[in-house]
Amino acid sequence: MKVKKDKASESERKPFTPDQTRLIYNELTENPSGLVRKDSHKWGMLLGMFTGARLNEICQLDIADVQQDGDKWFLNITDEGDDTKSVKSKAGRRKVPLHPELVRLGFLDFVESRRNGSRLFSDYSYSANGGYGRNLGRWCNESFLPKLGVKQPGLVFHSLRHTVVTRLGQASVPEPIIQCIVGHARSGVTQEVYLREGYTLDQLGEAIGRFNV
Repeated sequence: MKVKKDKASESERKPFTPDQTRLIYNELTENPSGLVRKDSHKWGMLLGMFTGARLNEICQLDIADVQQDGDKWFLNITDEGDDTKSVKSKAGRRKVPLHPELVRLGFLDFVESRRNGSRLFSDYSYSANGGYGRNLGRWCNESFLPKLGVKQPGLVFHSLRHTVVTRLGQASVPEPIIQCIVGHARSGVTQEVYLREGYTLDQLGEAIGRFNV
């Protein structure tokens, strides 16, 4: 009798360790090795790190998608406004509060500096195969991570998303709230029938604030 092999492979995507996350964060914000030469690379990666959003969701953002409700800033992740914009599913349309660290680092100043156009990352061109994310994905996976010394099987840009989900879960954030933040469908009668409106920006903001580098 043969034992069935586990479908999981060494190349399966996985989260960054806390040490790897801190190394990436330090390089993106302080640039000690000079690996970050474009603001779009810096902020695209930081958005992935602090929101858990998908690569294309970040790279297709319009300036108008960075919105404010009272004193709360958030990303309005949507497929509206352009025929080339897309979301993976209905649950992908969501509002993701900006992590306080993004604000502290000057993300809103970066947004303001781009207001002469419509797209936040105008230097990311659209591809029928990869949407808007090919440029950032290739830079991260083929240049930034290898040169930083953290490229391993399973560690890619998408690992930032895995990292957010993992760290929020470890910080005791309820799974349905994590699902709202990263755009996964909530399941069960309570979530699908009784809590159709989802969670408030205050609730989501408090939860995402538990992510620490």
